[in-house]
Amino acid sequence: MANRWDRLAPLLGLAFVALLVVDITIGGSEPASGASAAKVVAWYTARGNSVRVSDYLMAVVLVVGFLFYGYLRDRLAEGSRGLAATAFGGAVLFAVSGAVSSGVQLALADTPGKLGLQTAHALNLLTNFTAAIAVSAGASALLIAGSIAILRGAQLPSWTGWLGLVLGVVALVPVANLGLIPAGVWTLVVSIVLFVRGSEVPVTGQPGGAQTVASGAR
Repeated sequence: MANRWDRLAPLLGLAFVALLVVDITIGGSEPASGASAAKVVAWYTARGNSVRVSDYLMAVVLVVGFLFYGYLRDRLAEGSRGLAATAFGGAVLFAVSGAVSSGVQLALADTPGKLGLQTAHALNLLTNFTAAIAVSAGASALLIAGSIAILRGAQLPSWTGWLGLVLGVVALVPVANLGLIPAGVWTLVVSIVLFVRGSEVPVTGQPGGAQTVASGAR
């Protein structure tokens, strides 16, 4: 059972990114921070059902994401337990940004007509700025800490570490939600590498963790 989990768990990263793309596509692009209060209310009134579906789907996205990044934390611990914990903390902050944004959007989509114009405008600013900061910081911490752990011996190709460092810096560029892109790209790459390597990736935190899963497949 453990060997099967280590073989299939990397696919959770692919599933996470795919679900996140679907979620963003369904929800659409919320009004920009410069949009008027009337435009905010009109947008959420017109797209209320799509936004609700997107927000509830976010719960599934977050669960799948936590399962993958929890698995990845064990892989990164081969390089540094502290950095692995920091990378997972970045993933948590990344997830909080999604939860906060979805909660605020759900409040706007539920009864936009009953919200005062200033309240709607304030909530739209909240989801545009507060969540965006969490996305950038969380994605950057995940990528940079995870990549350094790889370079320190986390049993993943060193090029994935260098790629993550570059993408981690890109995630800090002050553009709204830009962090989603480098985090998604790195997650896809690491997921594929882990899946392809399969039985060659050591299992940590278990008896004989220094041995590869391949030993159980003889």
